[in-house]
Amino acid sequence: MNEPQRVENAHLHIEQIDGLVAAAGVDGTREILDAFWRSTTNLMEQLTEQVSQNTLDLAAQTAHAVKGSAANIGALRLSNTATEFENACKRADLDAAKTALQSLQQDYIDVKGHFEEHLSKA
Repeated sequence: MNEPQRVENAHLHIEQIDGLVAAAGVDGTREILDAFWRSTTNLMEQLTEQVSQNTLDLAAQTAHAVKGSAANIGALRLSNTATEFENACKRADLDAAKTALQSLQQDYIDVKGHFEEHLSKA
């Protein structure tokens, strides 16, 4: 039987992050996260522009990239919210996309703090 995923405030997949720290060290993990923040900040800016221009087909593609990269580093909530945003865009539901984008932006801010808190204990 699989054990349940241990998460911290439903934001992070702790075992995944701890595995990254074990493989790359805290400093290496911070470098990986720095690259993630730079890339994702750019993607978030693209999402805001794509929603404002109502190019939801492009926004769905961009959200898919956010979803995947967030999942790769163990940012569970961010990945899940990106999925919700992506699905709203695929349905061409502009109002739902705007609401999901606000949640995605907040989760992006929140996850940075959760990562920093966890890494400070590593």
